[in-house]
Amino acid sequence: MAGIQEDKLLKIRLFTHFSSMLPLIIVGILFLIVLVWIKFEHDAVIIFGVLFLADAIPALYLHFEYWLKNNGEEYEVQDARLIRRKNGEKIQIENGEIEKIVIYLSPSLYKNSNFHLLAIENYHFALIKLKSGEKFLLTSLLAPRIDIELKKMKGVLIERKKRLFCTLT
Repeated sequence: MAGIQEDKLLKIRLFTHFSSMLPLIIVGILFLIVLVWIKFEHDAVIIFGVLFLADAIPALYLHFEYWLKNNGEEYEVQDARLIRRKNGEKIQIENGEIEKIVIYLSPSLYKNSNFHLLAIENYHFALIKLKSGEKFLLTSLLAPRIDIELKKMKGVLIERKKRLFCTLT
């Protein structure tokens, strides 16, 4: 990988795990602070526990789904091509081979907002459709904002779609 800047390579890293889970971590810490402040009163523990799980379970599902999809993959986004590496195999996709890129974003990311009410709002993905019919999925575990990374490609049609729960299925 001579000539590739390591920070420009899209792959799952500890940082991308952390950035995806950050809203859930913040909510968990805030709930814990409130529970300590009210001395773990029984009813409050149940209420906060249910609220936390209602937020955490969908986010953990998306996180695990995204990790399964992109684990072991690396992508390099260039002006004229996208390079995918997986299991020692290298595939170069020229911009002319791409029919379109559809990016599925949460409502807050769709509006370019950094304010998230739910932990699932950090998760998003891009579906790259090739003219040959082949498809590739790039998730937010590869880069905190996959849409911004893919905008570097010149002459490719990028379509943005709003979706509350950005599951891959």
